[in-house]
Amino acid sequence: MLLKEVQGINNLSFLAQKAMQGFITGLHNSPLKGFSVEFAEHRFYNTGESVKNLDWKLLARTEKKYVKQFIEETNLKAHIWLDVSGSMAFPYPQQNKLKLGLLISSTLGYILNKQRDAFMLQLFNGKNVLWQSELKSTKSHLSYCITLLEKLWTKGLSIELTSPEKNNATTLENLLDIKTGSTRMSESLQHLGRRNLVVICSDCLWDNNNGEEELEFWNSLNYMRYKKAEVLLIHIMDEELELNLNLQDSPILFQDLENHEQIRLNPVEYQKLYSENETKRVQKIKENCYSLGIGYFQIDVSQPLETALFAFYKQRNKIV
Repeated sequence: MLLKEVQGINNLSFLAQKAMQGFITGLHNSPLKGFSVEFAEHRFYNTGESVKNLDWKLLARTEKKYVKQFIEETNLKAHIWLDVSGSMAFPYPQQNKLKLGLLISSTLGYILNKQRDAFMLQLFNGKNVLWQSELKSTKSHLSYCITLLEKLWTKGLSIELTSPEKNNATTLENLLDIKTGSTRMSESLQHLGRRNLVVICSDCLWDNNNGEEELEFWNSLNYMRYKKAEVLLIHIMDEELELNLNLQDSPILFQDLENHEQIRLNPVEYQKLYSENETKRVQKIKENCYSLGIGYFQIDVSQPLETALFAFYKQRNKIV
């Protein structure tokens, strides 16, 4: 599933379910092992029931019908962290990075619910957690989280390009009709432990005026690993525009979607230097993840959604 093909569809729930079904179907053709489903025992086949789990090899050997029974491991606890800071609204007004993050998060919610795994959704901005759900595995919990994400999908982040007074906490509260807070990331990690998986969807862009946001981010990830949680960072970016700076050869007014600072320049004049510096920055992020034992996956907004889901799948299998 490609973002450019579905971003005009306003039903996020439908898209996430279709993506989940396609992903799980694709696993049957994959050399990877399936989700955590462990064989338990055989029982006699009852006339009229489905033959889905009939052991055909045993039938061929014994001429008796037995059904394979399985035990599903359901004690995984997942935490989906979605970055809703201003930079995720780039390129404005399409907000492709945010939409890809929403699609990944909602699809993961459906996959986890199907596997009966509990999950928590957290919306964060820089160094703060603005809102978080409860940790549950019920369908009503999934429905509530998807409804909230769907509002962001259809309305997007309300970024005012000329109003530096705007802040994402207030915008989210008005947009989602929920009470938001401003808890530091590190303060919301006390409940983590073994058999916990944290999936972070972010563009890894911070306010670099003092480096406080970036430091808080890495300290939080380090603490997650200290608590023995598995962590996967899904780095979302628009490589064509953000990494390569492929824009028109004429002066453009650039505005920071985080702090609203503005500058006018011709991108072609700075393209090479900018691209080199940004490549080094991304490489540093990768190295930080590897040094902390964190799974890292980089996805461009033009790539299929399934590539990010496979990254999640591999990280999940480290636990189960």
